[in-house]
Amino acid sequence: MAVCVPAVASIVAGLNLERIRTSPLRQQLPPAALAFLEPLGGARSVLVASDGVSYLVLTRGDFRQAPPGTTLLGRGLAVAGSPDWLRSAASHGSAVVNGLVARAGPVATADIWIAAAGGAQLPVSGNGENFNRLLHETEYTTLAVRLADTLTIDVTGFCRGPDPARHLEETVRAMVSLGAAATARQPAVSGLLRRIRVTRNDQAVQLTLVVDAAELETVFRLLSIGG
Repeated sequence: MAVCVPAVASIVAGLNLERIRTSPLRQQLPPAALAFLEPLGGARSVLVASDGVSYLVLTRGDFRQAPPGTTLLGRGLAVAGSPDWLRSAASHGSAVVNGLVARAGPVATADIWIAAAGGAQLPVSGNGENFNRLLHETEYTTLAVRLADTLTIDVTGFCRGPDPARHLEETVRAMVSLGAAATARQPAVSGLLRRIRVTRNDQAVQLTLVVDAAELETVFRLLSIGG
């Protein structure tokens, strides 16, 4: 799957569908997420790539025939996406390995993961624009979500040097503090924000949040505030 990702892709993401389906938290996912998973019944994993305009979706599974809207590239590998990227994938991908795929190695074992170049524009709006502003302060950023009895979210921004990392850390801490104060009348949301752990190690800034099943709805509310 990785060799099919175009070298110009600035966002790559993966889903380990087998683990998501068996997670105790599966039924706590929002309806939109469950609706996305439903047509992928025979799939084991999904890899998505985009440059903000073109996109590619690669699905690995035990397919007897191509899932709706996809084309089989080989045994158990289905693909959908923009015509030019589909042609590239059909010809066994690019000769140049996408750098984000290699950088995503440490998080690619997570149930849900994303790696994005610092110059990428995530398809978000409203409150989500904050993520783009923070992303643009990094060289690249990774996200890992692990589903067990609790949900663990780890976001790591890799900067070009210690000084940019220090500035990013200060910005993140300020945003978290302001967000917690602004949502003081929503104790559940404010409490989650106050529990976000921010650490810095040389050029990397990491945010970590652990929530239980009862708090998942609050997490999605948090992401939609102001959106």
